[in-house]
This record gives sequence, structure tokens and C-alpha cells, in this order.
Amino acid sequence: MQETRVLLVYPGSLYGGSWADGPRVKPELVQIWTELRRAGFDAGVLDLEAELGNPGDEAAREAFLQLADGLLAEREADLVVLSCWSALQYTASLAVAERVRRHHPDAVVAVEGYHVSVRPDDFNDSGVPFDWLIAGEAETAVVTLAAAVAGGDRETGSCRSLEGTPQPLDAGHLPDYAAYPYSAEGLPELGLFLSRGCPYNAPACLLRPGGAGWHAYPPDVAVAAIERVAALEPGRVSVLDPAFGFETGWRRAVLDRLAAADRRDLALSINGRPDALVRLDVDKIYNARLRLHLEIGTLSRELLSRTGQAANPEKAVAHALDLLEYLNAKGVVTLARFTFNQPGETRETAGETLDAIERFVAGVPNTSVSLHAQPWAFVPGSEEDADVTAPASRYGTRIEHAEWWKEHGDAHEAATAVVASHELAGLSPGDESYWRPRFEELRERLAAKLTADARRGLRSHETVGSEAYGVPHGWWMEPRWH
Repeated sequence: MQETRVLLVYPGSLYGGSWADGPRVKPELVQIWTELRRAGFDAGVLDLEAELGNPGDEAAREAFLQLADGLLAEREADLVVLSCWSALQYTASLAVAERVRRHHPDAVVAVEGYHVSVRPDDFNDSGVPFDWLIAGEAETAVVTLAAAVAGGDRETGSCRSLEGTPQPLDAGHLPDYAAYPYSAEGLPELGLFLSRGCPYNAPACLLRPGGAGWHAYPPDVAVAAIERVAALEPGRVSVLDPAFGFETGWRRAVLDRLAAADRRDLALSINGRPDALVRLDVDKIYNARLRLHLEIGTLSRELLSRTGQAANPEKAVAHALDLLEYLNAKGVVTLARFTFNQPGETRETAGETLDAIERFVAGVPNTSVSLHAQPWAFVPGSEEDADVTAPASRYGTRIEHAEWWKEHGDAHEAATAVVASHELAGLSPGDESYWRPRFEELRERLAAKLTADARRGLRSHETVGSEAYGVPHGWWMEPRWH
């Protein structure tokens, strides 16, 4: 090991509460830590969220910072790298960096993460306690910075920037979950990424910054990565890529390999979008025994047309509904996720989505599909003009807290304090009354139809669903004892 000591710090969230809660083992930190160790550096991790939990009120915040102070004082480091993974970690990143500076005045302090990439000016104001801002993919940049510190570059007091280059995705760069300090056997869940460069213009997808376009581990390596995580026997393995296998050939090759492995002991979930999946993919998801989180967003043709989210809104909605019905008929455990009150939303567009959901709920005899809805939350994804000014000009969207991450108040309440359009101007920011009650009634109606297997998180084998849609079901595809 090289003598230079590197400490990775996850600062938690001071005002995010349960909304900001992440997994105990954070894939982005596992990868950076792994690459530092491979390069020969003495690397440690201090995850304040895992150690202390995110505070929920002022008294808890004071206790959190006091305890964090003690934990930081105990760790020696020449280079401290904070992970401001999203806007939710911004105020905690500043508070923790100030304490690092106080306890370790000679240490170089850097910050990386998605928020650094999209809003770098938030970190280089006068008096901000950072020496380096790392934008883009962080692994190679952190290793480069550690080597510079080892070589004597320990200048502090001014803020410099470093752009990360894309991390190679091959067998030589798999993350080492087994050795990571916060890993353990039998955790409830472990998550991993198999690709980078999400092509979708959505904040949830942009959490893996990188300008190299979509790229992934080769299929055999991707399956090996899953197997390595599964060896720790978590309750569930979650593939966190916003859209699993954006490239069709890659996706189907991975699904075929997972199906061939026939891991009945492995609970594995993936994310997908209707525009990237067809019935053949559903067949392969079924064969691989996966659980699917399907990000539908909206079923309003009017909203898709108004916002330009789909080139052919009529076709997009018809395809999403067909896919949902096919998933249900196959018995694939599916969580269908919807987002209401997004910029451009009106009572009519919300009603259009709810009408489509109601027809689906009424039409299924039983189900393996569950419903989830969330209000649109403003998360910075680009320059303020594109994030705030453009939707205000196009739809009359009013974002009440355009820099909520700098405020000392409930982050979720502030981020969702949005009036989506001119048509909703009479409602209070974040008002859910025009969609939430009806959605919850539909969600409960569908939940009452869940099969026994679906309630346990397993694919279903009842033939009623397949007969209703004329879909070859599991009993016809495999022996009944499956």
C-alpha cells in the first residue's frame, strides 16, 4: 500500500430525512474504494448515513453533527473525498467538509458526485472548504488526485477542478463488494450498476454522469458481477441502472444467461421503461425470474404531446398498456411507477392517466402488478434556464424553491412544492388533491387482486390471467412443479 491515506466520506443528508435514505452499501463508493485499493492506496470509508442515520428534526441534526465530529476526528487522512451524490447531500457536504478542515487542516479536501457535475458553482464560492471539485465519473479522477497528493501536491485554500474520464467496464474493473467495509453477508439488499451513460433526459437517470454514451460490462462480465454480489446472500439484489440494457442485444444476452443459470435462490430486480421493452423481453424476464420496476411516468397522450416526451404519444401509450397487460398475464412481479404533477400536467392529463389505470384495474381477473405514484420533485439536472425558466415559459410551471438544497428545511416538501402548469395555478404548490385520492383507491383495488405468489415477490402461475389475454403462461412453458 502507498503511504498516502485516502478517506472517502458519505456525508448523509441533514434535511432529506427518509426521502434521502440510501442503501447501507452504496455502489458508487464501492467502485471508487475498489479502484483506490487496486492502485495501491490506503483507502478507508466513513459513511455517516450508515453510521448515524439521516436526522429528522433539529435536535437530531445537532446530535448527528456532534457524533460526526467525533468520527471524523478519529480518522487520519491525507486526502478526504466527500460524495455529494445528489442535491440531498449538499448541506451535509458543506458541514462535514468544514469539520474535516478543522480536524485535519493539512488534508486535501475534494468533493465528487452528480451535484458537483450539474451545479459546480455551488461548491466554489468564496469560503467553501473544498480544494478540488471532481466532475463526471469519479473513479479515475480520484485515483489521479491521490497520486498527485502522494507526489507532493498538497496545496489547499483554493478550489481547482478535475474532470473524470469514463471508467472502463470490464472484468478487471469489477467492484469488490465482499471486502468493502460496510458490506456483510445477509443484508436486506445490495445494489449494483451494470452500465453507465443513461441516454434519458430525466434526473433519476442522470445520477450516473458521463459523456461517453451508454456503455456496459460485457454480458458474461455483467452476470459475473451479479453472481459476486449474490454470493453475499442478500435478501435481494437490485440492478440499479435506470433502464436495464438500453441496447437490445446486450439486454437479451444478459437475460438469457440469467435464465440459463436458473438461480431460484436469488431475488433479482431490474428497472425498465416501456419504450425500451417489448413482449419478447417480457418472456426473457419471466424465464430469468426477475422482478421489474417499470417506470411508466404518465399514460396521458396529451401530456406526452405537450412535453415532447414521445414522438407518437398515441402509440407510446398503447404500447405501455399492452406491455403492462402482458407482464400481468405472464405473472411477472411488476411495480408500475407513475409521476404526477410534472411540468405541463393539468387536471385533464392526470385524469387521462387515472382513467387508463382504472381500465387496467377493472380488466384484470388477478394480478402480479402493483402500483406506485410519486409527485414530481424538482432535482437539478442542468443549467437553471433549462431546469426552471424553460418550463415556466412553456407551461407556466412554478418551482417555489429553485435552490431548495441550500435551504434549512424539509427537502422533500420543498422539492415537490411545484405548480405544474397555468391550468393548475389555483392550487397550492405540491397540492396532490387532484390526483392522489383517486390513485390510492385504484392502487388498493389492484392490490386486492394480487396473487399469492406475487405477494411473496414470486412470479405467478395462475392460468386465469393468461386465459384472459391469450398469453402462453408459465404452466404451458414449464413443468408445473416450477
